[in-house]
Amino acid sequence: MSEILDDDNLVQTKYKAGDLKIIKYFTKYIAPYKTRFIVLILLYILVNSLFTLEPLVFSYVIDDLGKYFIDTPTITLDTLLNHLYIFIPLEFICLMGGAFGAYFVSYALRKVGQKVVRDFRNDIFYHVLSLSQKEIKTLKIGSFVTRVTNDTQNLSSFFADLLPQLFRAIITLLIIIVTTFARVHVYGFIFIAYIPIVFVISYFFRKKSKVYYLEEKNSISRMNSFLSENFQGVKITKSYNMEDKRESEFIVKNNAIYSNYLQSTTLFAIFYPSMYLLQMTCVIIVIAFGVPAVVSGLLTIGTFQLLYSYSSQFFQPIQTITSLFDSLSSIITSASRTHDVMEKESEVDHKSEFDKDHFDGKVEFKHVVFTYPGSTEPVLNDISFVIYPFKTVAFVGPTGAGKSTIISLITRLYEIDSGEILIDDVNINDYSLECLRHNIGVMMQDVFLFTGSIKDNISLENSNISDEEIIDDAKRVGADTFISKLPNGYNEHVSEKGNNFSAGQRQLISFARTLAYHPSLVLLDEATSNIDTETERLIQKSLEEMRSIGTLIIVAHRLSTIKNADHIFVINHGQIIEEGNHQELMNLEGKYYNLYKLQNMEKNLNNEEVSYEHN
Repeated sequence: MSEILDDDNLVQTKYKAGDLKIIKYFTKYIAPYKTRFIVLILLYILVNSLFTLEPLVFSYVIDDLGKYFIDTPTITLDTLLNHLYIFIPLEFICLMGGAFGAYFVSYALRKVGQKVVRDFRNDIFYHVLSLSQKEIKTLKIGSFVTRVTNDTQNLSSFFADLLPQLFRAIITLLIIIVTTFARVHVYGFIFIAYIPIVFVISYFFRKKSKVYYLEEKNSISRMNSFLSENFQGVKITKSYNMEDKRESEFIVKNNAIYSNYLQSTTLFAIFYPSMYLLQMTCVIIVIAFGVPAVVSGLLTIGTFQLLYSYSSQFFQPIQTITSLFDSLSSIITSASRTHDVMEKESEVDHKSEFDKDHFDGKVEFKHVVFTYPGSTEPVLNDISFVIYPFKTVAFVGPTGAGKSTIISLITRLYEIDSGEILIDDVNINDYSLECLRHNIGVMMQDVFLFTGSIKDNISLENSNISDEEIIDDAKRVGADTFISKLPNGYNEHVSEKGNNFSAGQRQLISFARTLAYHPSLVLLDEATSNIDTETERLIQKSLEEMRSIGTLIIVAHRLSTIKNADHIFVINHGQIIEEGNHQELMNLEGKYYNLYKLQNMEKNLNNEEVSYEHN
């Protein structure tokens, strides 16, 4: 299926050869429930067929009554009652069995469909977690969420709704046509003649309505984007007196939604009366020819009633079949979108003979070259260095120099182009990912906290980490100083992304989290850039604690936080241009010297501004 229009939630598609292959791929998820599903489908067809057969049973009842009242000598009351004793239970079975049977079978089918969705959602979520950073960056969060929720739900409807409805519609049509032909040939031909007419009208309506539907949804999507953007940028709008312009833009987009909705509504207002009139012509034909035929004795009253009932029921299954083609298009689109995610390459992991519970902490880069996917310029160009166990090492340099990339490569979020990265003299590719990341603690600039409690965010709900360890680790990094003052302490609720805490507090929580997992190697990626002076003091103390647990690698923005590092590498354009401790680099009066002096000057200016404000 080729996509001709795409956003996070909406895709218009055309069929192509690979669609059946995609559907076949997803049918494996129904394999565990195959027998149950087939039985339910057959039951669904059976119980829904009872509704269609009910007019036939009723026609025999009417004819038997007619024989008794019109031609009394041909049938006795006892015979009539004997017939009714048969027909009435059949009528009851058709009506009640069809109603309750359809409900319970439909419920069971939906239950199976949801189990299929549950299994697939588990697979797709686990698969995304296993993707490489390269692949994850190709996923939009909104698009991925849509795939896990809406798209997988559409797949459920394929098994629980589309197939049963399709079989039901086909069986209903067949019963009506076969029964009609068996009773009165000519009316069977009349019904058949209506089939292509209804199909053509429904097809063109569906085609046109889909265009209007897409236009309406795209208009709403553009409106949502517009609202989101403008609420986020409301300060800019107000600052530059752009309210009137933004209001005008909103009116245009709002009118577009109204116009598209009106087109869709008008189309429905034309289609449904047209289909009703078409149905009425069929009913009128049955009445026009049927009544004289009854009067002349060519038709029985029961047969006339049967034809009348079927003339009303005949159109619905045809429209159902037509609409299911649109549903199938939507389902295949969803299948294609989720299949695309499942086709993305997972990180390669394996158990290794080199795996161990604890690293010594030696890290070595040998002539490493790395280029980000989609880029042509290497961000690291033939870089080499050695970091020895239990040493604190910092990487500094301008934005885009490649500092954070070193962190990503050590944890194998990306694979290098050439060269080698070794930990404890073993190539990191020879370790399993589980072993590698078990021994490495990473703290990012933008700390991510999950919704829950502080305690859960430190332990990440690891039952092997006790409450006592959590509190002890928090005290070691200074996080306990603010946690203990909270109303609920370590059980204090953490809102989405930890927005109810300051950047510094979130950072201290992440420090405690790192300690709780006892890594051999600690990586800090700009972890001290967005903090106040007081928090910086606490973090400096935390860094000293970190030094005691293993090798510490810091990507630093604030040079004041890494003055005590054992070794500092200055990176520019993907290469090391200076190295040494703080004093050695200051004596060089090179890149590091200039960066340090500039930051000191900015710090002094900020202090003067704060002092002026207080005065």
